[in-house]
Amino acid sequence: MKKFIAAMAALLMSATSVASIALSGSYTGTLNDSGVYTQDLTTTLVGSNAAGAVTVTLDKDFAVDDMFVESTIGGIKFKLGEVDDVTSIGASTTIGPITVGANQVSGGATTFDASGSFAGVTVASTNVTSDARATTASYKVAGVSLELQHAKSGTDHQVEVVASRLIGGTTTIDGTTGGFTVSVDKNQNAANDAFEDGSVGGSVATAIGGLGTVTVSGHKTSADVKTIGLSVASGIFTAAWDKVGSADGALSLKAVVAF
Repeated sequence: MKKFIAAMAALLMSATSVASIALSGSYTGTLNDSGVYTQDLTTTLVGSNAAGAVTVTLDKDFAVDDMFVESTIGGIKFKLGEVDDVTSIGASTTIGPITVGANQVSGGATTFDASGSFAGVTVASTNVTSDARATTASYKVAGVSLELQHAKSGTDHQVEVVASRLIGGTTTIDGTTGGFTVSVDKNQNAANDAFEDGSVGGSVATAIGGLGTVTVSGHKTSADVKTIGLSVASGIFTAAWDKVGSADGALSLKAVVAF
């Protein structure tokens, strides 16, 4: 399949002269309170022309993580290649406010996705016809941003709720400044990137001139394990103190550069 993808990429790029090659990515370096420094680098190369685009993502060892081809024909966008170690062929199109798509995993099943915006509510559902489908809905009302995530696996239902609001900020033509951003979540883990039944958490963040953005956060699992954190972000640097349960608090300094 990878040889097929490479052949498609060569064919696409030879169809017309290459119009552009774009480079993007991010570097993350972390220094912990033991003096250990770790780093990670993700680099993405995109070669494009009038016929479509080829995307290759490399990890810090310059091994290929993702490689896929995209092209639009007759209003249908095709995507062929490997993403997150899964090789598949997909197609999607937009009909009015709805975008629908189908994806065929190499040697596996076909999945169907749909997304769209209705009366201010943005809804996206993946693997629509499967018992393992997932749906996300987001909406903003009276200054409060709401997000509901629902996943179904067999007979089990998982629901996550996130709400955030800016309090006391000043909005001008150049954007919003000042105030405090308050966020609360239900059934998310401490890192806010996975479902965790019975957990609750939240954070308060504000920008302090000359110092940066200060964030105080907290989280509690259903087993009553508490996590608290304090961070200060300025430019590419974020200094943080985190404490999980009865363990000692840990300091870290992280540098993130996106390009």
